[in-house]
Amino acid sequence: MDKIKNKYKGRENVEKILIDSAAELLGTIGPSRLSIRDIAEHAGVNHAQIHHYFGGKQGLLEATYKQLAFTHMQQIERRNISAMDLGEEPLSELTDNYFNALIRAVLDGQMDLLTIQQDSGLSVAKKTLNELAKLRGASKPSAEEKAAIALVTVMEFGLAASKPYITQALKISDKEMKVFMKLFIEGRSLGLNRLKRKSNAKINTANRTVQCSNIFTAQCGNNSH
Repeated sequence: MDKIKNKYKGRENVEKILIDSAAELLGTIGPSRLSIRDIAEHAGVNHAQIHHYFGGKQGLLEATYKQLAFTHMQQIERRNISAMDLGEEPLSELTDNYFNALIRAVLDGQMDLLTIQQDSGLSVAKKTLNELAKLRGASKPSAEEKAAIALVTVMEFGLAASKPYITQALKISDKEMKVFMKLFIEGRSLGLNRLKRKSNAKINTANRTVQCSNIFTAQCGNNSH
């Protein structure tokens, strides 16, 4: 018999504490090994509530990944981060648990949990790709645009997964970490900066073409007199 008594009353409160607990545990345990009882015990809620409110473990996992993606998207928007300006801080450190939970899902082979954010319109990578294509006046992103966003994603995932390790293994001090983070921010934007240069070059070429055309038109007008 389950002796755990609920500390929280009301559907909204119970759902929130269960999602919060699942989010915290997913970053360390992963979706495959995480059990209903692990989550319920961490939340201080009877495990039957998970079945009652979410229909079981899968329903809770889906709700949790969706909430993590929503919270991360909120932080992106609050900081006015865009395809052309990623800001000066790691995207993987804007919120707790999000990137670690994604990494665990990938390692566990549960890609279905990752598609939830895409289906819900909460994928930052997909949103950024659409922004890039729109800036170019295209309906679909190019291979180079996908590569630029892939580079950002890989570096952010790598940072989230390995920062504790490199800090300990390389004995990186706080001062040295600032040097590393500056290099990380520069490297993260290599692909996007290349796209900016190409875009600016096209704009400059178009402007020169217009200027030459105007000069030619003016000269023709003078000659006609």
